[in-house]
Amino acid sequence: MPSAPPAPDSSAPSPDPASERRPHMEHSSSSSAPAAAEKDLSAPKPQRHARLVTEIVQLPPDPDSDDSDDERNPAVDPSPNDGDGAPDDDFLATYPDSTEELHLQHLRLENTSLPPLRLPRFTQLQRLCLRQNELSSPLPAECLKLGALEDLDLYDNRLGPRVVDDELQGVPKVTSLDLSFNNIRHVPNLPSLSAVDTLYLVQNKITRIEEGALDWCAAKMRSIELGGNRIRVMENIEMLTNLEELWLGKNKIRRLECLDTFSKLKILSIQSNRITKMEGLEGLVNLEELYLSHNGLKKIEGLEKNTKLRTLDVGNNEIEEVEGVSHLADLEEFWASGNKIQNLRSVEKQLAGLKKLETVYLEGNPCQTNDRAQYRRKVMLALPQVKQIDATFVRT
Repeated sequence: MPSAPPAPDSSAPSPDPASERRPHMEHSSSSSAPAAAEKDLSAPKPQRHARLVTEIVQLPPDPDSDDSDDERNPAVDPSPNDGDGAPDDDFLATYPDSTEELHLQHLRLENTSLPPLRLPRFTQLQRLCLRQNELSSPLPAECLKLGALEDLDLYDNRLGPRVVDDELQGVPKVTSLDLSFNNIRHVPNLPSLSAVDTLYLVQNKITRIEEGALDWCAAKMRSIELGGNRIRVMENIEMLTNLEELWLGKNKIRRLECLDTFSKLKILSIQSNRITKMEGLEGLVNLEELYLSHNGLKKIEGLEKNTKLRTLDVGNNEIEEVEGVSHLADLEEFWASGNKIQNLRSVEKQLAGLKKLETVYLEGNPCQTNDRAQYRRKVMLALPQVKQIDATFVRT
C-alpha cells in the first residue's frame, strides 16, 4: 500500500507516534488511541482475559457470580474459594510463577483488585499490561514488587494528578513505561526507575515540564512522548542528551527551542502546535525525520545542518514555495500537502536533484487544485525519480 503522511500527532494522531511503534499498541498508531471518554460502569462486566507470552487465554467466569448484579464484581470479590488457598478473584491462580508476560486489559481492575492477584509471585515477569482499567493514584506499591519487569503498561487508567516514586519503586528494571491517557498533571519524577529509556505520557493534562522533573532519566532516556498535553514551552529537557525520539504533537508550543544538546536525535515530531518559524535545528545533525505539519509555518528554512533528513513533513501550513531543501541528498519523503504552493517551478528546482526522493505529497496546494487534469503528469515530468505522488504509486 502507498505510504501516507501521518495525521496530526499526539497519541491519537500523526501516527500517534506512540501507537505505531508500541508493540502492544496494536495500537493505534499513529492510530487510534482509545477515546478519553468516561467508562460506562453500567455495561455488562467484561470476561476476564489474560495472555501468557503470546498465547491468548480466556478464563471462565466465576460460576457463583451474577453478571447482572453490579454490586458483586468478581474481579474484586475477596471471598475465598473451596480451599485450594487461592481466592475466587485470583483469576491468575492457574498461571505458573515462571510466567513472563501478562495482559490484563479492560477488566475494570481497581487498586483493590490487585492484592488478590498476587502479582509479586511472578518473579520472572518481564511485561505487564494493565491498560484500560480503573487504577488510580497512589498505586499499591506492595502489589507491584516485580524485580524482573522490563515493560509496564498503565495506559488509559485514572492515574494522577501525580505519579510518585514510592508507587513504582518495586519495578527498578523497567525500561519502557506507558502512562498515557490518564489524568497526570506533572511529569513524574521516578528516581527508582533509572533504567527507563522509553516514556509515554501521551494525552494527559501536563502544562509544563518542571525544572528537574526529568533529571532521573537523563542518562538513559531514548524516546519520550508528550503529545496531546497542554505544554506551551519547550523547556527543561536539555539534559536528555541521549534522546533519539522526541514527540510533542498536539500541544500549544509557539517556538522551537532547547534543542541544542540533542545531537543524537533522529525523530522530532511537533505537529499540531503553534509554531511559525523553523529555527533552532542546527544541533540536530543526526535528525532523520522531522514532522511539522499543522502549524503556522510560512517558509521552509533552517535545515542547513540537517543533512541526514529522510522524511520532512511540512503539510498544512502557510508555505508558498519549496525552498531550503535542495541540499538534503538523503531525503526520501517530502510531505507538503495543504499549503499555498502556486506552481511546480520551486518544486522542480529544489527536488529534482534529490536522487533518493521516492514520495511527494502536494495535494491541496493551488498547483494541484487549479490544474487537476495535468497535475500528476507535470509532477512526473518535473520529478522523474519519484515513485509515489500523493497516495498513488507512479506507473512505470
